[in-house]
Amino acid sequence: MAFGKELVLASEFRGQLVTDGGTPAPGIRITRSLNWGWGEEVIEDETETDAEGRFSFPKVTRRSLTAGILPHTPSIAQEMMAHGPSGAVNIWFADKANYKDQGELDRPIDVICHLDREPSADGLFWGTCEEAR
Repeated sequence: MAFGKELVLASEFRGQLVTDGGTPAPGIRITRSLNWGWGEEVIEDETETDAEGRFSFPKVTRRSLTAGILPHTPSIAQEMMAHGPSGAVNIWFADKANYKDQGELDRPIDVICHLDREPSADGLFWGTCEEAR
């Protein structure tokens, strides 16, 4: 029997990594790091882009007796790095301030991230990603 409320630290994430001009970037390692302040926990995982440059990460949840009932503002730092031939690029950095599924955007995350762009705040969050259309 699991105790505590289920908390979503990161929602399911789907993306496509492309180079300038929209060319898919296959075989690129993508790392994700989640830093949950309340639980003082760092969660790391990784994946690799497929032949079409697509990648995904599963939803990450935790249970907590106290975080589910004590008043506080959640803070989950989410960072994704693409490790390409020219080095690592920060493609996504967001600070999730809730425990809701899809709480980052209030909708499913489906993005296009650019391997050859400098990270900036011009997209959804800090990084190189924009919503897929």
